[in-house]
Amino acid sequence: MNRSTPKNRNIGRRVAFYRELRGLTQKNLAAKLQTAGCDMTAEMVWKAENGRRNLSIFEIDKLAEVLHVDYNALFAQD
Repeated sequence: MNRSTPKNRNIGRRVAFYRELRGLTQKNLAAKLQTAGCDMTAEMVWKAENGRRNLSIFEIDKLAEVLHVDYNALFAQD
């Protein structure tokens, strides 16, 4: 499995944490991302959360925007 960041900074796990905290499903999050101009599907969200897909800087920016978190919160160490 490829990881763009070390295990203790797994952005995907952070995305899942904040998504669940906001009461969103992966499908809901994907819809919000698409509305914000980021073409991610629910499957792409699942893959990102499970470390099976790397995220671009643009996608990370949009995730932070849609999840209403500080950009740096997605990079925090566990």
